[in-house]
Amino acid sequence: MKRGLVLVAFLTLAFSALSPATVLADSGTQTYQLHLEVPNVSEASNGDRVSVTGMGVFGVHPKTLNASGTFTHTTSTATVVASGTWAATDLLEYQSSGCGVLTAPNPDVTLPPNFCGGVVRMRVLLTVTAPASLAGFEAEGILTVFCIVGPNPPNSHDDPSGEGITLVVPGIANFNKIVTGMNIYIRTS
Repeated sequence: MKRGLVLVAFLTLAFSALSPATVLADSGTQTYQLHLEVPNVSEASNGDRVSVTGMGVFGVHPKTLNASGTFTHTTSTATVVASGTWAATDLLEYQSSGCGVLTAPNPDVTLPPNFCGGVVRMRVLLTVTAPASLAGFEAEGILTVFCIVGPNPPNSHDDPSGEGITLVVPGIANFNKIVTGMNIYIRTS
């Protein structure tokens, strides 16, 4: 009986010691820089592609977002359909996969402890600047950025070994197949 009580007390203490750290880590204010410095390319089912670059900052607890960049929409034959700018309007979600470790394709690479990964999903406003016939046209979309850093990289896209973006523009295009990408989130607090 005494052993049973000691075991229960030990397990309760161990669980209590671990739980607050998890709760605090998930509920504390965290801010990140978003870097999409090289073109991240995604493809629609008809072969059209979108290339996206950009920078910004976002935060969780509370949700904050200030990000913008450029996009280029091309056909499967590389003819430019439209190009312009995007501006984030709402942070829909951030799912962290951790920091400091590159898991794919080089799992032995150690990164600075504030280099983080995960999935950032945001509502964006796309504004066409070219061609001139479409200049000023605006459309809302959902931009999702997948960053493969951390011990638990996101597996909710078509290629868990790579990173990149998807962009859904309702009524226009669903760029849901990642082609190429390179991006990073840098934790600032």
